[in-house]
Amino acid sequence: MIDKAINKDTKKTILYTLGVFLILSLVFFLITLVIQINTDTVLKNEIMSQEEQLVDVEKTIIANKVNRLTTDLLYVTDALKMGDNGRGDYSNVEDHWLAFANRKMIYDQIRFIDADGNEVIRVNYTDAGAILTDSAELQNKADRYYFTEAIGLADDQIYISKLDLNMENNQIEQPIKPMIRLATPYYGARGQLEGIVVLNYSAADLLSQVEKIASTSQGQIFMLNADGYWLYHSGDTSKAWSFMYDNRLEESFKNDFPDIWQTIQTEGSGSRISDTGVFNYLKIMTDDQFALDSNNSLALGLGDWTIVSYIPPDTDDGQLLTGNLFDTVLLVLKNNLMAYFLIFTLALFLGALLTINKMKNDEIKYFSEYDGMTGIFNRRTGFEKLAQLYKSTEKNKSEISVCFIDINGLKDVNDYLGHDVGDELILTITKGIQNKIRVNDFVARLGGDEFLIIFEGLDETGAEAVWQRIVAEFEQINETENRRYVISASHGIETFGGGSNEYIDTIINQADEKMYREKKVIKKDLKIIREFKPSDEIEPLQHD
Repeated sequence: MIDKAINKDTKKTILYTLGVFLILSLVFFLITLVIQINTDTVLKNEIMSQEEQLVDVEKTIIANKVNRLTTDLLYVTDALKMGDNGRGDYSNVEDHWLAFANRKMIYDQIRFIDADGNEVIRVNYTDAGAILTDSAELQNKADRYYFTEAIGLADDQIYISKLDLNMENNQIEQPIKPMIRLATPYYGARGQLEGIVVLNYSAADLLSQVEKIASTSQGQIFMLNADGYWLYHSGDTSKAWSFMYDNRLEESFKNDFPDIWQTIQTEGSGSRISDTGVFNYLKIMTDDQFALDSNNSLALGLGDWTIVSYIPPDTDDGQLLTGNLFDTVLLVLKNNLMAYFLIFTLALFLGALLTINKMKNDEIKYFSEYDGMTGIFNRRTGFEKLAQLYKSTEKNKSEISVCFIDINGLKDVNDYLGHDVGDELILTITKGIQNKIRVNDFVARLGGDEFLIIFEGLDETGAEAVWQRIVAEFEQINETENRRYVISASHGIETFGGGSNEYIDTIINQADEKMYREKKVIKKDLKIIREFKPSDEIEPLQHD
């Protein structure tokens, strides 16, 4: 019994602990999940907004730079016009261009190429400063793409070449020189086409400004040409300029991220989150992005460029931006393992308290309903259940029999054999009754040696038959067990039916009277304490 009680209480503690833990954990989880989702949303918006602004700043810087370059081109062209005396003497122009190149320090070459493609003036910028190229070293550039594309432009047009690496003798110059060529037609005083003016802009200047802004990115910044190749890659500089090498033509953003590249071509600007990362993109160097201060217009030979902010999925920010709700749930659980351990500890403590409280309540409830010694209903509960049955008989018109029982000779057993033996007698009577009554019958201890059996749906005859089975049980014990006392009980049965106007107390009193009359008859010939040998005789207990 003790083991069963311990197991039962242990199970209660476990159940209470699990229940409290689940409830507290669920509440804590939901609160932390909502906080995490809101925090993540704010962080996501901040990151995406920052990257969008960064891309837009890159576009503005490049556009402003190109506008200044066109202004410089128009300036050196105007200088040529003012210094051209029509006799082939360009000494004033050369001095002016040398001073300009030294001041700017961003133009690798400033050239005047005549209509046949011959270089007339070429100023080179070196580590030692700007120098004028000797006439013997001037070359014919009629076959160069920037000459063929610029020589046919109108007077008010400016050509901007693609951004690539400078070539010397069909070889990429080392160290590499990123270059953009700007050109515009030059018309003489009589309106005839004399040639073109060309600025070789060292784009390292532009790329350095792009790099400064890129350093503030949460990820990587790419600058792509119109064919999807990297012109600038903040994460891996070796990926840039692959289109200039025959053995690296497959290395491109277009090949690495074909879906994103297709989206860029379709939308032009926007953002996209995918399994491959987070992209913010914006096309630049388009015709509608330049508003020159003069009446000149641009002829863009470089095609559209694209600025891309890229956050890889394996970075912290990438995981935040590409993660789903399941990832957030795992993150919340992972970040709060210690909190869940503390919650479990608290739940275990509360579970133990609830178990103790439940045990106390159960104990109070038990002793308020049951007799502490026999485990059967006590007087109050017995009367309550009888009252409930009494009310039910008014509806279903059934019969109820009440059997009032009194143990014979209990006082003698207590006096001569001790109260422990008296308790044994009470328990034997109780067990005998419980063994023989029906499932829907019940027994209550009224106090001391008095009991009440309630037979539901039985008349007096049926109740008497059950009582006789109980008596037979007692007699069987008397005959087979060598007890020092005789088990005997007196009874009285009273039956009432539906619609009866009798009070319960009256019915019980009537059963009690019948029991008393039977008890007087039984006691005449009843000897409760059995005779033993002199050596076994027990002296009667003395009472004050």
